[in-house]
Amino acid sequence: MKLFSDIWEFLKSLNFVDIVFFFAVLILMVLVVTLIYFIKINNEEEQKEEQEETAEMKIVREIQENLGKEEPTVNFTEYERDQEDKAIISYDELLNKSSNNYGLNYENEEVKDDLWVKKVNLDDLVKTSAEEAPKVDVRVISFAKEEAFLQALKQLQKELG
Repeated sequence: MKLFSDIWEFLKSLNFVDIVFFFAVLILMVLVVTLIYFIKINNEEEQKEEQEETAEMKIVREIQENLGKEEPTVNFTEYERDQEDKAIISYDELLNKSSNNYGLNYENEEVKDDLWVKKVNLDDLVKTSAEEAPKVDVRVISFAKEEAFLQALKQLQKELG
C-alpha cells in the first residue's frame, strides 16, 4: 500500500501546470498508439482484399489475359458471311442502301444522357439523287366512314358467330 501513498504524495506535490502537462503527454501517447493500431489494421484489410478474389473477378482477369493472346475463330458459312456483309444496323444505313436514296431532314438534334435525339421533318425529305422524289398520295377516310365500316364488321361477325 506504500506504492499508492507514494503516488498520492507525488501528485499532491505537483503544481496545476505540471498535472495538465502530465495528462496531456499521457493522452498524446494513447493517441499515437491508437493511430499506429489503425494503420496496422488498415494495411491488413488491404492485403485481405488483394488476396480474396471473387469468381467474377477471376473471370474478368482470365478474359483480360486471354483477350490479347488469340483472336476468336468463328467459322462462317458462305451464307452467314453474305448475311453479315449485307446486314443493316441502323436506320441511316438502311437509307444509304435503299434504292430511293432519300436523306432525312432533321429539325433539331439534342443530346440527352449520352443519347442523340433527332427530330425528323417527314414533310420535307431530302432527295439525294438527281431524280425527283415520287409523289405519295395518302388517302384517309373520314371518321364517319370509319365508324360505318366498323359497324358493318361487327354485324358480319355477329352473323358469322
